[in-house]
Amino acid sequence: MNSIFIEKLNRLLSMVSLVDLLREKYKVIHRGGSSYTVQCPFHKDGMETNPSMSVDDSKGIYRCFTCGSKGNVLTYLKEKEGMDFKDAVSYLGRRFGVDTSDFFSKKNTQKEQIYLESRKINRIASNYYGKTLLLKDKNGNYIYKDATDYLKNRKIPFDIVRDFKIGYAPPMWNGLISVLENNKVSMKSINALGLSNVSRNNPNHFYDTFINRIMFPIINDREEVIGFGGRSIDGREPKYLNSKESLIFKKKSTLYGINIAKKYILKEDEIILVEGYMDTIACHKVGIKNVVGSLGTAITEDHIKEIKKYTSNVVLALDNDEAGIKATKMAILLMLKYGINLHILTISETKDLDEYFTLYNKDRFDILYSNKLTWYDFIIKSALGNIGNKSIEDTSIEEKLKIVQIFYKYFDVLNSETEKEMIINYLSSKLMIDKDAFRKDYLKYFNTNIVKVNNNIPKVIKKKDNKLYYENSLIYLLTLNPSLIRVAEKSIGVDLLKKDNTREFYIRLLTLDKDASVDDALNILGDDAIANKIRSKEKLYSENVNEKLEELILKLKSAEIDYTKREILNSNNSKEESINFESICTKAREIHKLNKLKEQLHQGSEV
Repeated sequence: MNSIFIEKLNRLLSMVSLVDLLREKYKVIHRGGSSYTVQCPFHKDGMETNPSMSVDDSKGIYRCFTCGSKGNVLTYLKEKEGMDFKDAVSYLGRRFGVDTSDFFSKKNTQKEQIYLESRKINRIASNYYGKTLLLKDKNGNYIYKDATDYLKNRKIPFDIVRDFKIGYAPPMWNGLISVLENNKVSMKSINALGLSNVSRNNPNHFYDTFINRIMFPIINDREEVIGFGGRSIDGREPKYLNSKESLIFKKKSTLYGINIAKKYILKEDEIILVEGYMDTIACHKVGIKNVVGSLGTAITEDHIKEIKKYTSNVVLALDNDEAGIKATKMAILLMLKYGINLHILTISETKDLDEYFTLYNKDRFDILYSNKLTWYDFIIKSALGNIGNKSIEDTSIEEKLKIVQIFYKYFDVLNSETEKEMIINYLSSKLMIDKDAFRKDYLKYFNTNIVKVNNNIPKVIKKKDNKLYYENSLIYLLTLNPSLIRVAEKSIGVDLLKKDNTREFYIRLLTLDKDASVDDALNILGDDAIANKIRSKEKLYSENVNEKLEELILKLKSAEIDYTKREILNSNNSKEESINFESICTKAREIHKLNKLKEQLHQGSEV
């Protein structure tokens, strides 16, 4: 196997979850971190009373201590599901949203070549910055004393410098460029990674991007340097400068320090999420190791998906300023959507954890950690702060009402109706309000925002429906590519098409022989005007046709789920029956099931 193929395979395996596949059919018991015990699929047909298979989900491997079966996710799909290697790779790509379309191409794609070269460039750059920081003169003194003094003043010990591969970009215009050119790296490639800039006055003159900065290599969970952050030490703005985004560096999904923290996260079954390089390092240097940083204030859905690979328990510790508090509230909404068990670390003495550990030690942090807030207590505390830090007892009726209404948007993203009900009870007690009134007000909000009520008959707010467009595209694609008809037939039932004429055209196309031509397909439609219209779109439906069909199947099935949701919301109660809590909850549960079904569909599960 060549290095690119091995890299593609390792990348795929790092993005799949063996436990997610197994729990669809077998009993799974979480033992902590990435360790699970599962009913063994290979003896007693997966129905053993006491699960005996040990699974390490972070490594993607299993072993049964009863029958001796062992392997990884590919072994499981081959031996239990009967898939060959290519089928297994394709299935995992669909199931976990990984592009495997060029996986078995004998010709290395340009994208793959760029990926490998980018890794090489960043590795050379990281080594260069690391060695530069520690350069000494003949007397044993550090050459770049300003850089080493900066780290000393920030109380960053050598073991942290070593573990995080911290380095220094010297005050030279072409220091890194010269090193990379000596390693036969093109200027185009250097510039693509944001390690060089082009002169405004001379488009052929390039200079180093990072100059006189402490350098923080950004390393992923596979120990690959994917980018850099540079901290100015001479007052030059910006204070922090990141590599520009590239094929291997996506800021919105990157967790700084994950390469070091991942084993501690799995051990603790919890992640502490902070803001940036120095907060992460500040925690690690006092022995708090299950800490990673976002590269900036905003937490994204991609960050949360990365976190979910390791744990569902998050302690959020963003900066204690207006931007940090705002970002925390946004992060709460996203994390609740993904079923995260969330707590908030509130730092009142300092702006952030980096400053905190300049004043206090780990023992003081342990007290701070033990007083962390649930997300809903954080929202209450924040709301009270906005009205002058009043106590609950001194809060007016109008102010309590505003606090209650803040929670509505958070309730909307909670997946568990039971959790929602328990939080309503807790908040009612905390705010000293009637829980039944709270519940009724929320249901009115829910009812108003999801349905328009007219004579107690709910009607959905209409949204633009693209399903008919997808149906038309399907007919165009199949008519111009008749070889796809048999493939479509396996996934698309006639009932999935709602438009009368597209359903009729689809039925006609299904009657064609497998060797039918485009002309045969156009003729069988029985409509010259439609046939001419389809023929005029031939260029649009002549490339990547298999991928286009797969995408249309996904969109049609997804649209069908949305259609069913609208039917549920539009279903009329009897005129004698009022819209009560039970009926709303019943609909909410049905909608939740459909949402989960849609989520599985987009993850590649068979639906």
